[in-house]
Amino acid sequence: MISASSSKGWIIAAWVLQILTGSLFLFAGASKLFGGAEMVNFFAQVGFGQWLRYLLGVLEVGSAVLLFFPRQAFYGAVVLCVSLVGHIVIHAAVLHRPAAFLVLLLAVTFLIAYLRRPSANA
Repeated sequence: MISASSSKGWIIAAWVLQILTGSLFLFAGASKLFGGAEMVNFFAQVGFGQWLRYLLGVLEVGSAVLLFFPRQAFYGAVVLCVSLVGHIVIHAAVLHRPAAFLVLLLAVTFLIAYLRRPSANA
């Protein structure tokens, strides 16, 4: 958690990142859960079955919601970081697609976890 002595700029930056990232993952997770054609086709190409689409959809929506609550944002960001590492591996190793945006998103999500870490409040 960002301490009270932190600059106001970092607090605003954390909130902006949390809202943007949370909104992105709410949309992405919902499209997985509602079975958007693009998501169904993507997970068919991956070859692990549609159960992975549902699992990642639940993780993304749940973690995105946590990003909107400062005391829970760290935990949501950590789950999203782990999920993003899996996404990067799937894109790069299985599908042989570029994953630059996912790497950038991982960095932003890691920054959220760092800014909202519980020890920062101690």
